[in-house]
Amino acid sequence: MVKKNTTTTADGAQPAPAAAKAPAPSGAKAPAPSRARTAAPKLGTPRQPGPNRAPSVTIRPPSIVTPAAPAPITVNADAGVQWTWLPADLSWDEEQVVRYVETLLDVAGVESMRDHTGGGGTYPVRFPHPGDYALTAAGVTDEGAHISAPPVTVHVTPAGPPVFNWVSPADGTVVDFGPGGGQVTVELATGPDQYYPLAVGITKDGTTTTQSFTGSRLVTTLVLAPAPLGPRTITVQCADPDGRTSSQTRTIVAHDGTPPAVTIGAFPTDVTVTSLPFLLTLNGTTSGAQSGVTGVSYAVSSGPSGQAQDTAAAGDWSTWQARIPLPTTGRFDFTITATDTRGGTGSASASINLHL
Repeated sequence: MVKKNTTTTADGAQPAPAAAKAPAPSGAKAPAPSRARTAAPKLGTPRQPGPNRAPSVTIRPPSIVTPAAPAPITVNADAGVQWTWLPADLSWDEEQVVRYVETLLDVAGVESMRDHTGGGGTYPVRFPHPGDYALTAAGVTDEGAHISAPPVTVHVTPAGPPVFNWVSPADGTVVDFGPGGGQVTVELATGPDQYYPLAVGITKDGTTTTQSFTGSRLVTTLVLAPAPLGPRTITVQCADPDGRTSSQTRTIVAHDGTPPAVTIGAFPTDVTVTSLPFLLTLNGTTSGAQSGVTGVSYAVSSGPSGQAQDTAAAGDWSTWQARIPLPTTGRFDFTITATDTRGGTGSASASINLHL
């Protein structure tokens, strides 16, 4: 033990020198020598200056740790204290319980340190990535004993929100849509310095789906609703385990990849009428279910417009009929238009002459 002496008497004065003792009578038994120390002082002696303290080792990390920057990790090695009463000089003696000769620090997955000076210290540690790291430490005494510190977990905070590269689709990409909608492949890339796992949320058509991503490349296929055609937005948001987020939004252009086809069946194009209005009956076909046709309409230049009837047995507008009232004689130009589920259209035009 390492010794430190303090001397105290009841009145604070230096102890008086001991009086000389008379020689023992001849043949008398000599008294036994007194003990220099005792752990049980008699009543009336000064109070022990402080409590006894067992040796201990603790770890103190900084409150905020970020990747790559050196973080000071402090190991405190307390040698402990033992107080002993010395009756010979009426004082308390303070001694260290142990003497440290080496300090050990281990950062799981990062590095291990041995400090041969002992007694603890502050050690710079560089944590490579965000996340949680387990720290252990011990003090080695001159007798070879290991006094271990309670383990500590250090949380390394990302320097900023998640960073990701949106590889595809490029902003403004044109995508062909069919009756079932359109498909878009989203590809993202991230680096090894991110705090994984990331929660990746992708929003399209007003709906968000979330998946866990551990890097470094995410590829997923989205199915978008058939309508509307034109600009459509997709938003990607990444969140790390600490709740930090970053997001990007891109626009794709929905294009009708299979627009409806429509045909007009044969009909007389020059008609002598006996009364007005004249009812023109037209029949025709469309590409039907293949294009997702939802209706057929007619429009007469400088004349009436309206809806045709679905005459297909399957109800898919693959055949249709239009009955168009023409109010006067003359030439009439008209257009038949088929519309699909995406709002896309296909048309066919013809004309007829009416005379008396």
